[in-house]
Amino acid sequence: MVGKFIENYKLVAVLGEGGMGIVYKALDLKLERYVAIKILSPQAIANPQFVARFKREAKNQAKLTHPNIVPVYGFAEDRQTLGIVMEYVEGETLEHLIQRKGRLELNEALNILKQILAGADYAHAKGFVHRDIKPSNIIINNEGTAKIMDFGISKSIYESKGITKTGTKIGTILYMSPEQIKALEPTGQSDIYSIGITFYEMLTGKTPFDVGTEFQIMEAHLKKNPPRLSDKTTGIPAEADRMIAKALNKSLVKRYQTCEEFLTDIYNFQAELSAPKVQKRITRQEKIQNKQPLKVRVRFYSLAFLFFCLFAGLFYFVYQTVSQFWKGTGQNPELNFSFDSSNPSSIYKWKSVSSPTTNSLNSICFINDSLGFACGGQGTVIKTINGGRTWEILNDSSSIDLYDIKFVSTGKGFIVGEKGTILSTSDEGKTWQKLEADTTQSLFKIYFLKDNSVGFIIGASGTILKTQDYGNTWSPVTSPTGELLYSISFADDYNGFIVGWNGTIIKTTDQGNSWISEKSFSDKYIRDICFINKTTGVLVGGSGEIARTDNGGKSWDVIPSNLISGLYRVFFTDDKHGLILGNKGEILITNDAGKSWSLNKSGSYASLMGISESPSKKIYIVTNNGSIITN
Repeated sequence: MVGKFIENYKLVAVLGEGGMGIVYKALDLKLERYVAIKILSPQAIANPQFVARFKREAKNQAKLTHPNIVPVYGFAEDRQTLGIVMEYVEGETLEHLIQRKGRLELNEALNILKQILAGADYAHAKGFVHRDIKPSNIIINNEGTAKIMDFGISKSIYESKGITKTGTKIGTILYMSPEQIKALEPTGQSDIYSIGITFYEMLTGKTPFDVGTEFQIMEAHLKKNPPRLSDKTTGIPAEADRMIAKALNKSLVKRYQTCEEFLTDIYNFQAELSAPKVQKRITRQEKIQNKQPLKVRVRFYSLAFLFFCLFAGLFYFVYQTVSQFWKGTGQNPELNFSFDSSNPSSIYKWKSVSSPTTNSLNSICFINDSLGFACGGQGTVIKTINGGRTWEILNDSSSIDLYDIKFVSTGKGFIVGEKGTILSTSDEGKTWQKLEADTTQSLFKIYFLKDNSVGFIIGASGTILKTQDYGNTWSPVTSPTGELLYSISFADDYNGFIVGWNGTIIKTTDQGNSWISEKSFSDKYIRDICFINKTTGVLVGGSGEIARTDNGGKSWDVIPSNLISGLYRVFFTDDKHGLILGNKGEILITNDAGKSWSLNKSGSYASLMGISESPSKKIYIVTNNGSIITN
């Protein structure tokens, strides 16, 4: 078919063959760019079920917009041919890379693994399971970015009916999870199992259960543990074995629950690998002590043990005394804190508020002490008119996830979400209208400068939109990055920062008309940034990372949090007092403008997604399970 035209596409070369047809490189004559088109085989076209699944593949994958997933552009169809049009990626598959090198070095494998997990995590959050992740379905472009291909046998978790039903084994046998072997319904953990197999293959050049016949391979998936690599392969630490063993655990309870959990272990592992190894020097005095007679050493250790027991007893006494003091005053130092500058003695205690939804709530905003809104997954918008005591659903029927809500005046507000969605209201949220935007990317954050005339919206694939007319119209701004952009904050009217995936930090000095990339201190994702004033700002991100600047963002100092979970939001109520929200219900608090943070508990294990403060200083937090908590 090379040389043939399908609609406005000219097929110019064969890229490969798959289970449902042939993939071609094609020239899009309208947009003057190369694309990849997967053409369904004539035998498949004759099967209505295959055609239905093929079209569903396009619709499913078109919902996924992420740097580590190959995007779908649409269909190509004529009387005899049906194809799905995708991004053409210059590069090679992970399968070819492994074959070419034999096996990958540990750091190279870890960096590719992080990208695969990031793409899969995004897809899982949208309700899609790939079901067939393997090296031939991963392509590495010329810049080193890994992208997951072929969601042709993926399925929406939320679909109750479909062509690919429980009871049918789907996937490639060498990478198939135990539950897929048993013909059970795959989940995100099934993809994690396949990713674990892929990680093993990157490090060794072969899969762990390639043991002979198809029956023997299936038996190995069900009953055998992967061989330990650290015992046989130089340069692979035992921690890599532990991560592989957890990813390939037969028990879903013991396997990684989410890709983010897997990612956290990888970031911690890489931090340990990059940490300088300190070799202890033995002093002359230590050498002398090591030569002491046995009786002298026994006497020394006995006295040391006695001293330890006395110290432990004293510590217990002090602890009991302090505990009784706190009980007597009715205050719990762990669960209560004060940061209201107008009333320093006030104590905040967290409690749940009845919520009308179980969908994820991603953002919350109060207009005044009575009126507030929150938005979230599946088009959810909820409203309160009594200061947050009760909430009602305005809408939860859309398939579009909504990520942020912001009001610039009592009546005027905005919501942003998937597929370039921008909603606007001018009547206190009674009605919402969709604004046109020159993007189809997911939009994560909306931000306005102090006078509310100039504002920004940021999102996936480096998207930056700007308004100069109070949000009535939005225009794209050239971005120096193609990464996911999560948050934006300005130190003053001209100097601002945007943060995002892979430690991305970009900066403007001309009120957002142009942006340049800044050198980052992190390779983890940075989820939120907040400037307290012109010089002081705080940002937070993956693996409990916190950083602070005192010079307007010229440099950032990392602040230990003693957490390994992701941090989602940072929020300040004044120049000194603030909170950080974590993805396992953690709340960190500061009373010194972010120089130090102490752990507080929200009473929830859910991810804390959004925070808002009412004019009367009441704080509300929303979570990914639809919960609302307040002080």
